[in-house]
Amino acid sequence: MTPVAQEKPNPFDVARQAMIDSQVHPMGVVNEKLLSVMGDVPREAFVPEDKQGICYCDEDIEVANGRYLMEPSVLARMIQALELKEDQVVLTIGSGIGYNAAVLSHLVSTVVAQEDHQELIAQAQSSWDALSYCNIAGVTGTLSEGVPEHAPFDAIIINGAVSEIPETIKQQLQVGGRMVALVKQAGQTIAKATLVERTQEDVFSDIVLFDAGTPYLKGFEPKNEFVF
Repeated sequence: MTPVAQEKPNPFDVARQAMIDSQVHPMGVVNEKLLSVMGDVPREAFVPEDKQGICYCDEDIEVANGRYLMEPSVLARMIQALELKEDQVVLTIGSGIGYNAAVLSHLVSTVVAQEDHQELIAQAQSSWDALSYCNIAGVTGTLSEGVPEHAPFDAIIINGAVSEIPETIKQQLQVGGRMVALVKQAGQTIAKATLVERTQEDVFSDIVLFDAGTPYLKGFEPKNEFVF
């Protein structure tokens, strides 16, 4: 009897499960829905072809000029801290070529993905369309200004380190809403993942969650200081 040849597993599927088992879950990500989503969304579809071989490494990968695919464990912990619900609207700032928005799209009703270059949104849209992710709205605009025309948002995530969180963006949070950003002040090499919650109209609370070595999101670097 001729043995039946077994189909070889897709190497990206294997790498994706290894990412969950060895990178994401061990770092304290216990949200089952989030783990399932990150186990399904193909990171390889959101990086240049020459970066596909390393897209499941636990490191930041540059996918465009000044845009990084954040390491999986950092992104997962940031998303988990938002405590998302299925009926919410989320703003993701500096969405690059779309991976983080793709993950979020499985967790909420609508994702507004902001970039400041139309070509990045176009690349992301092509991937979202190919994967039938239809609840993501790609918009362009100045990242530090957010998207006030679509505010308020139930949650906001900034995809990269910032020297400070702009007040303009904080004001786009719904009362009771949450945002998470990686704050790396001038002179620091490590960012502090910071959760901000709008508890009342004019009251915000914040708490530091963990450290991360994430690069600055372009446009959010420390402002030059001149000494006279």
